[in-house]
Amino acid sequence: MENRLDITALKKAAAAFDNALAFALKVESKPVGKLEFFELESARASVIQHFEFCYELCWKTMKRFIEMDIGSDADILTRKDIFRISAEKRLVVDFGRWILFNGARNRTSHVYNEDSAVEIYQIAKSFNMDLKAFVKTMEQRI
Repeated sequence: MENRLDITALKKAAAAFDNALAFALKVESKPVGKLEFFELESARASVIQHFEFCYELCWKTMKRFIEMDIGSDADILTRKDIFRISAEKRLVVDFGRWILFNGARNRTSHVYNEDSAVEIYQIAKSFNMDLKAFVKTMEQRI
């Protein structure tokens, strides 16, 4: 496969996500008071926003990789198809986790209560491991 796939934006976004997560974990470790609660809420919102952006870059990168691999347009593929093919091609380890991330991403635009935000934040935290693995795999494969 020609080295035509540029993952620079994905790598930068992954680093920014990692920084946002590290900050949120630092804030989480503090005792919660009024000011700290606002800080925690903001840190969680930042992680969720970075999750959204990184998730979008990931699946679009997977799609481009698949298009380059098969030499055809992959616009007819659903995200589920893209994740399944990516798992088959060993770009990702766990198809089911990417379906979970997809569901969480779909919910991010509809989060209006703290319970949902906390749930999505927990999923976003677990995304970091898969994101790092995907970036590493892409670095090796392109």
